[in-house]
Amino acid sequence: MLKCGKEISNSIYKKIVAVTILAGSVVLLPSTTFAQGGDIPCGGDDPTTSTPCPLDTWVWVLAVGAVILGAIYLQRKQKLQRQA
Repeated sequence: MLKCGKEISNSIYKKIVAVTILAGSVVLLPSTTFAQGGDIPCGGDDPTTSTPCPLDTWVWVLAVGAVILGAIYLQRKQKLQRQA
């Protein structure tokens, strides 16, 4: 049985999303493993002092959450445009 155009484009969209997520995780893997080597120089002190402190280690979670929420927003917007 032949697939209609909508089913084909939907399956292509799913494959593109899967490849994008896989590529993004492969790109982020080295940066998360090598971002901070050794002991953190702050030791829980105030990062505004003269000691060089790295960024918060959980900033990447915020970035991933923003990407996920952005994708959900764009997908909903696209669905509304298709219905109109």
